[in-house]
Amino acid sequence: MKATGRVYGWGGWKMPILHLNDPEYCEYGCPICTRARKGVAWAVAVQKAELALTFGGCPWGRARRRKFGVTPDKALPVAMSTH
Repeated sequence: MKATGRVYGWGGWKMPILHLNDPEYCEYGCPICTRARKGVAWAVAVQKAELALTFGGCPWGRARRRKFGVTPDKALPVAMSTH
């Protein structure tokens, strides 16, 4: 089943550099975060390193935390994921 969020170029590898406050990129487009939340081992390792090195994640992960109240490594609560 495909996510119903926005679609990003190159399978998410084309980051919205000019829109650093786009929480939807972390949720639906980021190839690291989306795979890490699904449990892909290499993505989980990269995401953990990123969270540690950047003290909370990339700009899109921080925007996701501001909008949804959930860190990039956690799934959205069921009530929030339906909107």
